[in-house]
Amino acid sequence: MKIYVSADIEGIGCIVRGEQSSPGGREYNWARKIMTDEVNAAVQGAFDGGATDVVVCDAHNVGLNLIPEDLDERVSIVMGSPRTLSMMEGVDMGFDATFLVGYHSMAGTPDSPIVHTFHGRVAEVRVNGRAIGEIGMSAALAGYYGVPVGLVTGDDKTVREARRLLGPVETVEVKKGRGMYAALCLSPTRSRSLIYDGAKRAVSRMKEFKPFRVKAPVGLHVRFTTASSVDRVLRMPGVERVDNLTVRFKGKDFLEAFKAFNVMADLIELTSYI
Repeated sequence: MKIYVSADIEGIGCIVRGEQSSPGGREYNWARKIMTDEVNAAVQGAFDGGATDVVVCDAHNVGLNLIPEDLDERVSIVMGSPRTLSMMEGVDMGFDATFLVGYHSMAGTPDSPIVHTFHGRVAEVRVNGRAIGEIGMSAALAGYYGVPVGLVTGDDKTVREARRLLGPVETVEVKKGRGMYAALCLSPTRSRSLIYDGAKRAVSRMKEFKPFRVKAPVGLHVRFTTASSVDRVLRMPGVERVDNLTVRFKGKDFLEAFKAFNVMADLIELTSYI
């Protein structure tokens, strides 16, 4: 049984501010360790539950966050960027399920730490009319390749978002959001214990999970926080302006729509001015 783990950092227990989640921040090196520890807990739970192979994707920033020498030696690691499938690079290699560890809520979610959708200038993403964040995009990419989501870990709003979108997948709540940069956090030891148990349960429930599939063709709408972001992405073929802050793109399937969004996210990040 093969498990794919996509690991972000903002939904890791005790991570609540940019000083922790941003490379160069005063507590970033500590956050890397906590992130690695939670991934290891998920990996250990997966193997103890019956998994035979686990691939971990370092899905935060440029993919250089996990501490490789501290990871379970049985895993293979996807690192670095740019990459075609972004946070889900490698999921196309064939897996029985994916775990989303350390994920966070979509942009605009109140009382949830460090929320965003890929980029601070993205206010909202809608796919076939439905608002989704990074949970939804990762689940849809996995679903495109026939891989269901089995486990999601993060704060209480992340868990709620995952269940609304994906149904009764295994979830682990490691903190309760108290604002954009605050949360009531479990101890790291307790978080790891809960993640281990959740991962082990997820493997035992594997037959219950179904891939999250987006019906084709796919209508993608992206609302930005600045009009200049629209100016940049309008240079892409197939992108049309809806209003001063929103564009749309029609993809033949979710993969094509996601690739377009991924390029948009890169384009609006190229310059610091608005």
